[in-house]
Amino acid sequence: MAYFFKQKMLAHSKYSVKCPNPMIPEGICIHNTANDASAANEISYMIGNTASVSYHVAVDDKEVIQVIPFDRNCWASGDGNSGAGNRKHIHIEICYSKSGDNRFIEAEENAATYTAKLIKEYGWDVSKVKKHQDFATKYCPHRTLDLGWQRFINMVQRELDKLSSSLEESVDRPPISNAGFKVGDFSGKVETTSNLNVRSARNATSAIITTLPKGTTVTVGYIMYEDNKTTGTSLWGGVVVSGKQGFINLEYVKKV
Repeated sequence: MAYFFKQKMLAHSKYSVKCPNPMIPEGICIHNTANDASAANEISYMIGNTASVSYHVAVDDKEVIQVIPFDRNCWASGDGNSGAGNRKHIHIEICYSKSGDNRFIEAEENAATYTAKLIKEYGWDVSKVKKHQDFATKYCPHRTLDLGWQRFINMVQRELDKLSSSLEESVDRPPISNAGFKVGDFSGKVETTSNLNVRSARNATSAIITTLPKGTTVTVGYIMYEDNKTTGTSLWGGVVVSGKQGFINLEYVKKV
C-alpha cells in the first residue's frame, strides 16, 4: 500500500492537556479506533476537544497523519500518569475498524508499513511493537486482535525486511557534497564542525533532542538519506547521546 504522510501538529497551547510530558520513546503501541471515521476526522476531533485523550498518529486507507511530536507523551494506553504505555510509547490509531471492510484492511497495511519505518528510524525490532491490551485490560486493537496479532507483527516484519533490502541496494549510490559518507556506512567516530542539533528523526523539521557544541566527538551508526527525499540531497547518521537515540546531519561533521 502507498500512503500520503502529513502533519497536522497540535497547538502548543494544548500541550498541557494532550501531551504534557517530555518523552524518549521506547516502543510503539497499536490501537484501533472502534469507529469508521477517517484519519483526518479522527485528528480533528482529538484536537478539538479538551479531554486528556491523545495519540501521536492516525492511519487510514489513504493517509498517515501525525498530530503530536514523538518527544511528547500521549494518554492512549490507559495505564495512568506514569505508566510505560502512556509515557514511553508512540501511539498509532488504525481507522475504519468498526466495519472492518476493505478500508480497514488497507489502513492496517499502511499502519504496518509506517510502523516498520519508525522501527528502522529508531534502530528497534518488532519486539518493540505493542498492543493497547499489553498496558490495560481493554480489548484493543480489537479488529487487529480478531484477525490475529501475530499476523500483524508478521506484516510489520515483512515491511521492515523490505526497508533493509532497499538500504542495502542504496549502498553503491555516490556520496553527496563533501561529506564523504555513503548510505549504509558504519562510519565510527565523527567530530562536529559547528554547533549541531540532534533530531528525533532524519529530517530538519523533526524535534530537537539536544545540541552538540562544535568539536564534539560522537559515534555514528547506520547512515540513511533524508526522510522523504530520493535525490540524495543530505545524509543523516544515527547517534546515541546521553542515552537518547537521535540523528545528525552529516554535512556538519568530519570523520576522525
